[in-house]
Amino acid sequence: MEDQYLISIIIPTINRKEQFNALLASIKKSEYQNYEIIVVDQNGSNLLDNIITGCKEDFSIQHYKVNFKGAAKARNYGALFAQGELLCFPDDDAEIFPNTLSIACNSFNQIDCSVLFGKCIDKSGKDSVLKFNTKAAYLTLQNHDNMFVESTMFVKSDIFKKYEFDETFGIGTFYGAEEGYDLILRMLTANISIYYNPILKIYHPQKKGNYSETLAIQRVFSYRCGLAHLCMKHKLYKKLLSRSFKIIAYLSYLILFDRAKVRYYLSELLGILAGVIVR
Repeated sequence: MEDQYLISIIIPTINRKEQFNALLASIKKSEYQNYEIIVVDQNGSNLLDNIITGCKEDFSIQHYKVNFKGAAKARNYGALFAQGELLCFPDDDAEIFPNTLSIACNSFNQIDCSVLFGKCIDKSGKDSVLKFNTKAAYLTLQNHDNMFVESTMFVKSDIFKKYEFDETFGIGTFYGAEEGYDLILRMLTANISIYYNPILKIYHPQKKGNYSETLAIQRVFSYRCGLAHLCMKHKLYKKLLSRSFKIIAYLSYLILFDRAKVRYYLSELLGILAGVIVR
């Protein structure tokens, strides 16, 4: 008989009520029932209290209200209370499918790995967040592009607690992205076995490209600060220079033919520069 892992579902959340409720509803429909839910609530209010109280008859759910901001820090905090052999960290605007947890458990039983990634799809079944590889594979330092997003990660608890997320990265910090990338690079350097299985799917809405909205411009600045911080930390200078030169070349085109996007890509370039300069 294959192992039935206890899965700790750790959810950092802020400023999302309907999406959070939809995530819990999707977990309730899971065909795999050996799990616990740990909510790290960064709202600073009672926004989610009624939802969580209403779910306690259906779930093993722990609710921790915290006075800090930051997705990486919240994930690490939630892991402190996890009893599961496996941890996962869905975004608070994501949803799981009925077979997501079963596929994750079966994958660990059938594949020699300590960390497992799947893919994000939208409601139509198309890849979301990024264009994922179509074939399953082990990640390596040379081959890992398009095979990981932290929202799809399942990781053995003892392994995660050795490495954790670097809390200087991610949403809620100056370096607003790449906490997952940093984690897998550190793990791969230490020869931790990481596997990508595209059969493992989690719903995540598409990231809409709005090049003139102030929030989108602020977001891309923060994300590129994270990319630059990652590249400087891990000496990925070629990646950093390649992205910078592509933006510069594209900006030259936009200035002549599509000025509506100039602020967005200029913000991206400035984010890279800020991520290098601010240490």
